[in-house]
Amino acid sequence: MAYFHFKIAEDEVSTRLDKFLAKELPQFSRSLLAKCELLVNSKPAKPAQKIAAGDLIEIKVPPLKTLKIEPENLPLQILFEDSEILVVDKASGMVVHPTDHGGHVAGTLVNAVLFHLKKKASEDRRPGIVHRLDRETSGCLVVAKTEAAKTFLGKEFAERRVEKFYLALVVGKLKTLRGRIDAPLGRDPRDPTRRRVSTDSDAREAITEFEVVEQFAEATLVRVKLLTGRTHQIRVHFQSIGYPLIGDPTYSSKKLNEKFAAPRMFLHAAELKFRHPKTKELVEFNSPLPVELKNYLRRLKR
Repeated sequence: MAYFHFKIAEDEVSTRLDKFLAKELPQFSRSLLAKCELLVNSKPAKPAQKIAAGDLIEIKVPPLKTLKIEPENLPLQILFEDSEILVVDKASGMVVHPTDHGGHVAGTLVNAVLFHLKKKASEDRRPGIVHRLDRETSGCLVVAKTEAAKTFLGKEFAERRVEKFYLALVVGKLKTLRGRIDAPLGRDPRDPTRRRVSTDSDAREAITEFEVVEQFAEATLVRVKLLTGRTHQIRVHFQSIGYPLIGDPTYSSKKLNEKFAAPRMFLHAAELKFRHPKTKELVEFNSPLPVELKNYLRRLKR
């Protein structure tokens, strides 16, 4: 058990407790900090609580389970590699990094990357991982090969200088060719693995832009740009406006999924643009639509 305490300086601007802790304890994830025992002025506190000058903050962080990540010889489609970065075309169905929940301790992208880079087993669950894709989502993902690259890219993602474009197929015909969904996202209180549009104090800003690529009789192919990178953002945003993703096992209904009979969730990270951590030049990577999704679109056209 790790114990930390902080006294808020007299000149500190009032802010949320979770934001303060994320800044002061960057070695821990926000999700872990939210689960810790929190006290403000010796009283139990919630992550979204406001703190002010003079407050005494106490936090107890439970020990993380030791999880040894082994290299595994798994299929890995490489789009680009140099001394600083590795850009891969992640397959649908592959988890990005090992977790304690869900039984994902092997068979992940991290296991495959460790093998490819000829590295030994690691206790770092996210070596080089600066962003992620949902298990069901395929496409472009960049991995940092050096600490300097990881630090630089982590900051670029945090400050929203990375451009991410996806292709998604949604149920129904959109009424506009272009649009913007600006709706904060928070955890679903009934299921912590799900997200929902929320006005709760702990909800986080989420902005999605889209344009129609092609219309079908009962579906629309859209090109999506993420201005923020929240968990399940595209899936929840389109479901919230009445156009769930085709094949989505979580946010679409069983009835719709049976009707459309897609081979998997139709969401693909097609383009990724960012500054190279060493040269600082803008680089761009593209992943073609997987064959099973191409074939599904052909079926819709017939």
